[in-house]
Amino acid sequence: MADTLDTVDPFVTAVIASVERHRGTARIVDAPPWLSGSTVPEAALTPRAAFFAPHEQVSAAQAVGRISAELIAPYPPGIPAVVPGEVLTHEVLDALGAAAAAGTRVAYAADPTLATLQVVAR
Repeated sequence: MADTLDTVDPFVTAVIASVERHRGTARIVDAPPWLSGSTVPEAALTPRAAFFAPHEQVSAAQAVGRISAELIAPYPPGIPAVVPGEVLTHEVLDALGAAAAAGTRVAYAADPTLATLQVVAR
């Protein structure tokens, strides 16, 4: 509110110059494998039912074919890859595991390393 073009313009110019100095080679932007659309997740329960259902922690290998009890959203892009109620697949878990191993931040998962997952108890 108290700024004018005379006071803001030098700041904007400095920010642009800093970005240009530190700009690297552009990365190829590919959709993450869990967003590729190659498989449509199977919803076995509603998200609410799965989230509030009794659940257990199992290894990633044991989670395949089980119903997720947790939300898993890697950043970037921050779009949930798994929501409660979905049946977990090899494809999604392998892609998420590779992303986590590469340093992608995994949000909302009880175990951000994805070595274990929360699934609906049988």
